[in-house]
Amino acid sequence: MKRGLFMKHILASKKDFMLINLGLLIVAVGVHFFKAPNHFAIGGTTGVSIILSSFFPTLNVGTFMFIINALLIIVGFIFLGKNFTVGTIYSSMALSLFIWLLEVLVPVTQPLTDDKFLELCFAVILPAVGSGIVFNLGASTGGTDIVAMILSKRTSLEIGKALLLSDFIITIAAGLTYSAASGLGFNIPTVL
Repeated sequence: MKRGLFMKHILASKKDFMLINLGLLIVAVGVHFFKAPNHFAIGGTTGVSIILSSFFPTLNVGTFMFIINALLIIVGFIFLGKNFTVGTIYSSMALSLFIWLLEVLVPVTQPLTDDKFLELCFAVILPAVGSGIVFNLGASTGGTDIVAMILSKRTSLEIGKALLLSDFIITIAAGLTYSAASGLGFNIPTVL
């Protein structure tokens, strides 16, 4: 489905609109409760936002996501045209809003458990399931998807490889910001 037809399709189908929001909420739960408190900045605008919120603690992850997604949407308009952005605008802004609301209503300052591997599982599975629901309905969560689409259009790089490249760079930044273990996604137990 063309992205320009996304909003028309969604507005015609309340069920799809509800499913999109359910998917976005599942992603937000995974980010807020599992990725952010563990500093699992393993790619995407979420990863960049987690890193930036560590350097600028007065702004939370949801606020940074909103700012970054807004900037990427403008860049997307410039490089990809207006048709791509209709669904992406809604999804990326709604995801930022859901994360921001969770941060305000249910603040989390530390990981929920002491089991980093369990936390990592939920940090990966919940956003994957939520994104799968959103993608299955022909939408996108925005963010680095926009960067990948631009790179794919302007270079010979495929979208999947462009996403891999951007996520790799963000993961390296997380490793440099927090620790190599955070960059890998979890804390590796130290051996005495």
